[in-house]
Amino acid sequence: MKIDWHTHVYPPEEAAKPSWQGRCPMALENVLDVHRDAGVDRMVVSNPVHYIKGLPDEQAFKGIQRWDEYSAEVAQRFPDETLCFATTVPGGGDHYLKELERAVTQYRLRGVLINSSHNAHYPDEDAAQGFWELVTRLDIPVMIHAPNASFGEECMNMYRLISSIGRPADEMLSIARILVRGVFERHPDLKLVGCHLGGGICEVIGRLNYAYELGDFCFFLGSYEPLLISKAPGEYLKLMYMDSAAYHWPAVMCAINTVGIDHVVFGSDAPPLAPLLPKAVQLVEELPISVEDKEKIFYRNPARLLKLEIPQAALQVSSK
Repeated sequence: MKIDWHTHVYPPEEAAKPSWQGRCPMALENVLDVHRDAGVDRMVVSNPVHYIKGLPDEQAFKGIQRWDEYSAEVAQRFPDETLCFATTVPGGGDHYLKELERAVTQYRLRGVLINSSHNAHYPDEDAAQGFWELVTRLDIPVMIHAPNASFGEECMNMYRLISSIGRPADEMLSIARILVRGVFERHPDLKLVGCHLGGGICEVIGRLNYAYELGDFCFFLGSYEPLLISKAPGEYLKLMYMDSAAYHWPAVMCAINTVGIDHVVFGSDAPPLAPLLPKAVQLVEELPISVEDKEKIFYRNPARLLKLEIPQAALQVSSK
């Protein structure tokens, strides 16, 4: 059994825009075909709504509403293949919170995707506190994903560096801010899943830890006030989950060794990166871990997060 935590779909009108030249990889039929061909049983369907960046709030909010409605439609049409998520802007205001609650309670969407930043605002900011309270109360997983571009673009506008380096860097920064600004301190039951292994947060967590642990000795590196956490950032990082969409097995092993095997889920980022799906599957299959641990990544961990029942057939295969 395999669940792909990381795949994206656009509503038909967005997939049909001229800029895609008739080849939008995130059209629903493409997503379904790619996963069927690869033998992936179910997929988390999400949308990072990159197309609302920079829009006036009224238009951006309508884009969010439209996605939630379409996501619910996909879930109804393909209940055996899709696990559909809402999208929101954490610090967008009460209307975004009400829309998210509606999407979960009325549309029965399984979780929510947020961007690691939106129009230069990050989800640890005070304006987003209501969001974290809501998702904890609803007990849904939150998928944190990079925006289409963020800071430092002027240094990365070549060789697709914005996508390959800039976007994961934004994820890592956002997660670091969430850790040190006390989001997990206030909400220890939060189910936060970092896309692309959290953009590399597991590789730098030691630096976050010593920045906290050295206290006043590191005055020359800047202030650590106000102190909003009672433990080193790495202790909160262990509460997070990571998806495996990194395409580098040592990085996946670093995440496993940092947050634990029970907190890693399979992700491909395909579509839009459809040709990489077989490689994403192969990467997990070839990890130097047990068959049981691979099963956790492919199915058991995401099933637990999404409150899915494990089919008896899967249990029988596992027992053999």
